[in-house]
Amino acid sequence: MLAAVTPTYKMPDPDTLRRSAAVADVIDALCVARCSAQLAGLEADGFAVRELLLTAIQHIDRAAAAVRRLCNARLV
Repeated sequence: MLAAVTPTYKMPDPDTLRRSAAVADVIDALCVARCSAQLAGLEADGFAVRELLLTAIQHIDRAAAAVRRLCNARLV
């Protein structure tokens, strides 16, 4: 005789999925902004412009890391 089998997969919560999708959209947008700033820095001639773009890239990286931490904290 076979033992009773219980489902082990729990359907994800819709609110959690929506938050995860929103966080993924923000991370994607930050990645696009970072790549755009990096490409603009490669084409820029002025030292000040390059420094401003490097600063923008650093802030974008910090924002992306904060969003990832937020996402991990919410999903755990």
